[in-house]
Amino acid sequence: MLRFGLALFLCCATLQAQAAGNDLEACLDPSTTLLAGGDVSDKELAAGQSACAHLKQTTQDEKLLLRINAAATTLASEAQHRGKH
Repeated sequence: MLRFGLALFLCCATLQAQAAGNDLEACLDPSTTLLAGGDVSDKELAAGQSACAHLKQTTQDEKLLLRINAAATTLASEAQHRGKH
């Protein structure tokens, strides 16, 4: 029974880490693409902004939070730019 409980705990922890990784990817990738002069779709931009907002609320690592804030600023700037046209 103890093994089952441990396996269940590890499975949940892995899924949670994978979800956080997906959010991080969705936040940072569009920002990196934009900074490199590339283009992202409106859908990618919105998903990136949402992921960054979620990560800002859940991340406690200060170095990672700096990267997330920088990405969020880049995405917000692009969204504002698109809204003016």
